[in-house]
Amino acid sequence: MESQLNPQVLIIGAGALAEQLETAFRGLGCATKVGPLECAAELRPDLIVNATEEFDPDALREAISRTGAAAVPSLDACRITRNREGIRRTAAEELGLPTMAYEFAKTPEELERCADEVGYPCVVKPSVSTGGLGQTVVHGSEELGGAWNSAREMRPDGSVAVERYVDFDFEVTIVTVRSVDPATGQLATWFCEPIGTRHEAGVLVEAWQPAPLSEAAMDNARSIAARISGKIGVQGVYSIELFVAGDEVYFSDVNPRPSLDGMVTVATQRVNQFELHARAVAGLPIDVTLTTPGAAHFLPAQPFDRDALARALAVEETGVQFLEDAVVIRSTAETVEEARGRAEAAARDLTA
Repeated sequence: MESQLNPQVLIIGAGALAEQLETAFRGLGCATKVGPLECAAELRPDLIVNATEEFDPDALREAISRTGAAAVPSLDACRITRNREGIRRTAAEELGLPTMAYEFAKTPEELERCADEVGYPCVVKPSVSTGGLGQTVVHGSEELGGAWNSAREMRPDGSVAVERYVDFDFEVTIVTVRSVDPATGQLATWFCEPIGTRHEAGVLVEAWQPAPLSEAAMDNARSIAARISGKIGVQGVYSIELFVAGDEVYFSDVNPRPSLDGMVTVATQRVNQFELHARAVAGLPIDVTLTTPGAAHFLPAQPFDRDALARALAVEETGVQFLEDAVVIRSTAETVEEARGRAEAAARDLTA
């Protein structure tokens, strides 16, 4: 893509992430289309950008073969990151990254054995990332049956992940960029300021940037992010999820694409995560400058009346964005605490 003029880009997926990625690539002069992978046969794109984990790897491989398009992320990157087992074994066993104790079960009987080995409390999750849905914190063996059913409802095939529950201080996401450094012509790594996240029932409800990390925790977080993104190796943005407990940092997950966590960067950074992804893929200059502290609050997509929207928009330094599958409220302020308070107040106004 680096040398092409106005390349054709097919973005696979739907919803908030796909919409924002289309805007970012179009902003660089690309001809863009959001749609299913089947569009590739007629469109014959130069680049297929995957904005979702729900895709058929064999169909993607065939589309690449038939059209000659490049894929972002690459097929190898998709293979590594597509399921929790692949990610965990790469992180813990190949790279030696600190992770929670984990096992994978294919039957309810295996789940009980795995939970005993990992220890209670533990977290039972579907085999692939599901935005927090289908996850259960299990405190004893009597709860395993319900946890198995919840995970299987979200993902009927593959294994079920069992992780040791860590009493962490908070969760962070490091938006990491891999691209070509203009000064050296070699691949290099950039780190956005850490993003703190809060979930309810496993679903993201709030994100803020920058998250307060100690110097030691920051060094550990960036070391983990550099090593896992370097292992995957492709150009683009990586959303790397971590647990922080004091100065200790544990690897949780990685997605080789922008994420909902990074939606806050639309308000806080000079170049947001979607624009960074497009720039990185194109080999264009990278700028991860944070311009202001900020926070984002996430609500399910639903209609709101005009008066409620007016109240939310009256909150200082606050905007509301309606997307296909979410409503994102973003606020900025002099401090993260103030920005979080504004976003929360706007969310209350919008739903009152």
